[in-house]
Amino acid sequence: MKNLLINFTKIFGFLCAFFLVHGKGNATHLAGGNITYAKLANPNQYEITLTIYRDCNSIMQGPFTTPNMNMYYRNGCGQNYTLPVSWVPGTGIEVITACTIDPSTCNGGTRYGLQEYKWTGTVTLPFSATNPTCNEWYFVWGNSVNNGWCCRNTNNTLGPAPGQQNFFIDSYLNNNIPTGNTSARFNSFQVPAYCIQEPVTVVFDVSEQQGDSVVYSLTSALTGWNVNANYLAPRTPQVPANVVGNQIAINPSNGNISFFSNTAQTSIFVLKVDEYRNGVLVGYVKVDVQVILGIGRYCDNIRPAFKYGSTAIQCTTDTTFKVELNSLIACNSITRNGSEFRLYDPDGDLLQIQDARPDTCISDGRTRNIWLRLTRGFEKNGRYFLVSRKGTDNNTFGNRCDLFMNEFDTLIINVSNCPDYRAPLLMENVTLDTVNENAVILNWRIDPNNDTMNRSWFNGYNLYRYRPGDNPIRLSNRFWIEPSVDSLKHRDVYAPVLPKDESISYNVDLNLINGRRNIRSRTLSTIRLVNEPATIEDDSMMSLQWNGYLGWDTARYQIERFDIKRPELGWNVDSSNIIDTTINYLKPKKKGLYKLRLYTERPDAVFRSYSNVLEFGVPYREVVVPNVITPNGDDINDKVKIKYLYLYPGSRFTLFNRWGQTVFHSDDYQNDWDAPGLEAGNYYYLLKVNDDGNDVSYTGTIRVIR
Repeated sequence: MKNLLINFTKIFGFLCAFFLVHGKGNATHLAGGNITYAKLANPNQYEITLTIYRDCNSIMQGPFTTPNMNMYYRNGCGQNYTLPVSWVPGTGIEVITACTIDPSTCNGGTRYGLQEYKWTGTVTLPFSATNPTCNEWYFVWGNSVNNGWCCRNTNNTLGPAPGQQNFFIDSYLNNNIPTGNTSARFNSFQVPAYCIQEPVTVVFDVSEQQGDSVVYSLTSALTGWNVNANYLAPRTPQVPANVVGNQIAINPSNGNISFFSNTAQTSIFVLKVDEYRNGVLVGYVKVDVQVILGIGRYCDNIRPAFKYGSTAIQCTTDTTFKVELNSLIACNSITRNGSEFRLYDPDGDLLQIQDARPDTCISDGRTRNIWLRLTRGFEKNGRYFLVSRKGTDNNTFGNRCDLFMNEFDTLIINVSNCPDYRAPLLMENVTLDTVNENAVILNWRIDPNNDTMNRSWFNGYNLYRYRPGDNPIRLSNRFWIEPSVDSLKHRDVYAPVLPKDESISYNVDLNLINGRRNIRSRTLSTIRLVNEPATIEDDSMMSLQWNGYLGWDTARYQIERFDIKRPELGWNVDSSNIIDTTINYLKPKKKGLYKLRLYTERPDAVFRSYSNVLEFGVPYREVVVPNVITPNGDDINDKVKIKYLYLYPGSRFTLFNRWGQTVFHSDDYQNDWDAPGLEAGNYYYLLKVNDDGNDVSYTGTIRVIR
């Protein structure tokens, strides 16, 4: 069926010339261009690329017949230089267009067409070590400096003053930066001719490869060095075309320009791309482009899509639905059995489409709307999804340029005022069971603020369990729970993974006796506590992380510790009032085996959500007493510093000379004895530490060397 679209090109071939008539005369008909540069390996050396677009409805002359010519570059100190450039091999190719059925003026046809010409040259920029201004360079090309080659098309929206149609472009490089800079690139360019009364997006797909910050803006066209073009009112450099709302959007990611216009015109857009590095302007490039807006052939250069992303309707039993599109399509491209659409109701069930027919086709066999006939009306509150698919003819519907609607384009249909209960339930809490940490306890209820349900409609609850990131429609499991008046509770012990290994998410809806289901509740996930990156037993610090709990606003977390050797002490709060979801946790000093978990409590103290439990050990660390000290005041080995003594507070330390006389004693030694007033020689120590209520003694000799 779709191959019948080609017939329109014969019937309406007279429209292919578009709404413009380009006088040939002796003008070059420059239709746009840009200058970019790339840093080469040698210091201060760059490759400069000049790109110029030729309107093929013009005489082949001037630069388009000149394989070798000159560009110019100048610095901020006013020094001017000549840059020879040569054609890039294969230059002069035709620019891609959305509609390729009939030939353009570049190939003997009548459709508006452009050719792209490129020249390159290499330059080593003089560098001034004393005057930074002299290292700011401008690369320029235009008829005011290049042998009088001229001009733009005369019917554009620039001012009519003499010389105003001159074409001039420039780019800028701040060569004071040590590593140099490579300019942004314009990666995509199509013939910029569009239909009025249709959304327009001029595609440039700008990229910047060095991580610099990029700022886009629309700026004035130039007619010479620092000479701005005049724009016919009410047009300005920032809004160079008559557009609806006087608004032009620039995509901050790629520089693409979008707007909507009702006025036929040929406008001159200049997109400027500024690059900043550490807050310093390191360069800019511009693309000057002639954008044609009108009627005729290029009304078919827009890919068909839904006119709106979403629409709202009232609950209805009417089985007909009108699909509005963003552009005209060929009536004979619509598959009548409706196979080019899928319609899903709010529960994810497929609603059958019986057939699809075009709205009234205009005289040239095109339509902007399609009527669908359904097996039943929109009888459920919520969101229906109308999705485009390839039909039984193996394609979606399309226009005269063989542009077909993208598969899986989606229209959201919001339906309201159906007579059933649609308020979501309240999923109040999801927590790991404190008795069996592999089970999850769920609490939910009917929202008393939205309790408009007739209890006679009630049939049961459905609980859904899935992993975070999965589409909730893709259920991991489904439960049917007996009805309850208000609050419900469920203990899930059949999770496909253990909660300690992965956070598990839940939500809930209810069944009505007519088979309808209400909107699912919000989704709550269990708190998964992890030690990441993983630490070992000897580490004194643990890196704790967990997913934030969404059961209530501003969850605050408490960390609890359990001493496995002393279960009678129970769980004790170790850290409290934590807002973040990560913390460096200091292990206890005491040797043993421990458990950790955390919880957050709802402000009214009705619910707590507990995480999984982590187990860790603290190894026994025996004290080590040095056998030599050298108290000479160099802060190296001056004192008797006993390793791990801080783990045993209240340790008693006594030192004797060789005659058994006590020369030092402390009941809480602080690693600070440096043999004050004593001679060099051997001394004997007795160290007593308390280990879990038991005194452990250490004896030995310490040699003092002076």
